[in-house]
Amino acid sequence: MRDTLILSYRDEPLREFVLGERALEVGRGAFCDIVIHDPSVPERACRVVRLGGVPSVDFGDGRSPVGLPVGEKLRLGRHHALVRVATASPAPERGTEPLTLPSLAERVSIVVGRGAEARRVALDRPITVGSGPGCDLVLGDRAVSQRHCRLEPVPSGVRVRDCGSRNGTWVGGRRVSLGEIGPGAVVRVGRTDLHLVPRGAAGDARDGGRMVAASPAMLSLLGEVEQLAQLSWPVLVQGESGAGKEGVARALHERGPRARGPFVALNAGGLPRGTVESELFGHERGAFTGAAGEHRGVFEQADGGTLFLDEVGELPLDLQARLLRVLETWEVRRVGAERSRRVDVRLVCATHRDLRAMISDGRVRRDLFHRIHRVPLVVPPLRHRPEDIRPLAERFLADAAPEVGCRRELTPDAEALLVAHRWPGNVRELRSVVEVAALRSPTRRISREDVRRALERVAGVPEPDLSEDAQLRSVVRQYGGNLSAAARALGMARSTLRDRMRKGETKRRSDDEAA
Repeated sequence: MRDTLILSYRDEPLREFVLGERALEVGRGAFCDIVIHDPSVPERACRVVRLGGVPSVDFGDGRSPVGLPVGEKLRLGRHHALVRVATASPAPERGTEPLTLPSLAERVSIVVGRGAEARRVALDRPITVGSGPGCDLVLGDRAVSQRHCRLEPVPSGVRVRDCGSRNGTWVGGRRVSLGEIGPGAVVRVGRTDLHLVPRGAAGDARDGGRMVAASPAMLSLLGEVEQLAQLSWPVLVQGESGAGKEGVARALHERGPRARGPFVALNAGGLPRGTVESELFGHERGAFTGAAGEHRGVFEQADGGTLFLDEVGELPLDLQARLLRVLETWEVRRVGAERSRRVDVRLVCATHRDLRAMISDGRVRRDLFHRIHRVPLVVPPLRHRPEDIRPLAERFLADAAPEVGCRRELTPDAEALLVAHRWPGNVRELRSVVEVAALRSPTRRISREDVRRALERVAGVPEPDLSEDAQLRSVVRQYGGNLSAAARALGMARSTLRDRMRKGETKRRSDDEAA
């Protein structure tokens, strides 16, 4: 059976609307699906939705939606009404059956705000955004209307609909009344940005094969990756050593149309000066002393796929000029060759250095910088995204299980110590510490002392033996005093964190009085 809504005026039918899985907005506003030209009808009168397969009317005033039986009139204003009728669905022609697309609710969240104040909202159903108390997502922003906009997951993306707001709903610098967007998009309402980011495994952590993220910063970055993966443009990934730049490059490769092609990585800063040219562009047999056979450079090896060129700023200036030539023509000439070879490569460069400063010093060509800086991505250091520490540690423990003999797990005190550490070596250092702790732990549960010893062993300097109270206060300081954000990073309830901190404060006062 197919449900249809008939809009009538003075009991005379005007139009028909098929009620599918998508909710229909009803009201006087131009943003509505069913527009009623009657001054007595509110801008947004109601929504007709399916709840458990049953058509229902949601008035958006805090009341529970009510069912809409077949044949019953829903009065709207002085002369209009909606009537639900059920008709037999026509049998689909052979080969025209609709495709079932995966629900975006399983793949997208909304990140509201930035840094310690950021929060995530799962987009598992249509939500209304505004400053009014009846909204699903209430924003304390005076520039946001009481009922500002609506975000609705659909198979092809997220439908954003402005609800007649004063200041408008903006996407990509354009004011929209109705449109569809996807992961990586930013919706601007008032002075607030709503970032659409990918969701993944349980706990809202993103597990993309090599990438694990739970922090708003990394989820937002992966949203950008989802957008850029479909392009062929060069990308520059910036960030500290060990922060995960290669993981971002692999994610760009694996989420794009080149996923079936090769992924080739080369660290330009780790090669002797005499071999860089050969590694990049290849050489012919006899091109130089020791060239006993021909060699394909990384551009040829990555043909049809992605080349990840790490520490691009370390390339000598003459090779930077050759690299720029390749990016302009997509042709490479091996050392000692007479002709060039055409390649089809997506180039992703990375650096932990300030390339603009290196331009001023004459160590990086300005024209090359602007060619590879077309789409920059910045990977934040681990100390700026402590929410990622726990899911990353769990991933590393799972990876290490075959080597250490069994799956280890961290005690809450051990997790708190990991979150409190500053991680100058970023994710690479975290992996080493977790693996050492798992190897040396005498039991399946890794204790705080196991982690402390592992930190000393990996860092080479004694780790301060902080009390639990000091660790908790250190984590809260990282979040600017935001207990909710700190509790999420520690994997505990806000009330638990608050009680532990109060207990520690009471103990400190007692110790001070005793002294």
